[in-house]
Amino acid sequence: MPKLKCEVTSCGYNANNLCARGAIDIEGPAARSKKETACLSFVRKGKNAYNYEFADFEDTLKPETSVYCDAINCVFECDSRCRADRIEIKNVGYSDSIQSENETKYHEKAWKSQETMCKTFESRDN
Repeated sequence: MPKLKCEVTSCGYNANNLCARGAIDIEGPAARSKKETACLSFVRKGKNAYNYEFADFEDTLKPETSVYCDAINCVFECDSRCRADRIEIKNVGYSDSIQSENETKYHEKAWKSQETMCKTFESRDN
C-alpha cells in the first residue's frame, strides 16, 4: 500500500492530511495529465453524510491506504492498483459556489474531477 497524503481538506475522510477510508479509487482511464485524474472516493464534508462508509478516525488513521486506480496511462498503475510508494491527492481549488453548481448540473464523477486530482500521476508517454 502506498503512503497517502491528502490535501483535500473539504473531504469527509480527511483527518490531518490522512485518509480515514480503508481504500480509495482513483479515476482517469484516458488521463494524460494529473488534472485528468480524480479521487472518486471524495465526499464533501457535511454533504450526504449518510451515503458513505463510516470511518473510525482513531483506529484507522494510517499513512498507508489501498489505492485502486484505473489511470492505465500512469507509470504507477498495475492491475488496477497504484504501485507508487507515496501518493498525494490534491485539491484543485474550486470555490463552493462552483462546486454546488457542478453538483446539481453534472454527474457525480464530473464534479469530483473538478475538485480533486492525483498529484502523483506520471504519464507513460513521457
